Amino acid sequence: MIPSYKVHALRLGTITADKGGVTYGRGYGTPIDIPIWSAAVEGGGYKILVDTGMADAGKWLRYHPCSITPSQTLPAALAELGWEAKDIDIVINTHLHYDHSENNLKLSNAQFYVSRAEWEFAAHPIETQAWSYDVEWTSPELTYMNYTLIDVDHYDILPGVRVIKTPGHTPGHQSVVVKTEEGLLCVAGDAACIMENLSAHIPPAVHVSVDESLRSIDKIGEFSERILMTHDPEIGDFQDSNFPLIPKQR
Repeated sequence: MIPSYKVHALRLGTITADKGGVTYGRGYGTPIDIPIWSAAVEGGGYKILVDTGMADAGKWLRYHPCSITPSQTLPAALAELGWEAKDIDIVINTHLHYDHSENNLKLSNAQFYVSRAEWEFAAHPIETQAWSYDVEWTSPELTYMNYTLIDVDHYDILPGVRVIKTPGHTPGHQSVVVKTEEGLLCVAGDAACIMENLSAHIPPAVHVSVDESLRSIDKIGEFSERILMTHDPEIGDFQDSNFPLIPKQR
């Protein structure tokens, strides 16, 4: 029997951005505060994080306003669940932009899962995204051996925790579909950032392919019923149920 998992939204900082950055072709000139969510997944005897958030807000201020409150550091957020960094068994990075992976080095006991396409792109990104990859993912404590590079679609990390390819934001972007008591929940990373991406069928503005981004939005709706988007301002701190329903496909 495939187990069900509990998913908790952990806030690991805030970015102030132009809304046009998350809604391609519209919303420009409107500032928006977007949270940085990590998904803490527990079940089947495992503790899992999907994305690890931002660690050093000061480093990124040259690009945009951003902040991390004391309660939004990774150790503080985990402590609210009664977890510690050493307890994390598995980390799944949807992609390797700084706000999804900068805390990786704090989780040296974990096994990491990243798509091979993302790992290779992060080593040689396009110029417009290079700054977002100014991050270290290995150290003496966390080596390349901690990373499993995924080549295939619909890859089962565990029964009830599946990675699907959702390229477009980056070539190797992936999302995670989790079986919960409320149905299949997609932790979408940046395949979709706010509900408007789904309801209006428009991708985030930061992407390498509009076509792939739109196909990935459709794919999320095909294989899941609810969604946790990394930058959704409607999610609440430590929310663990009633995540947004995905609008029906047009």
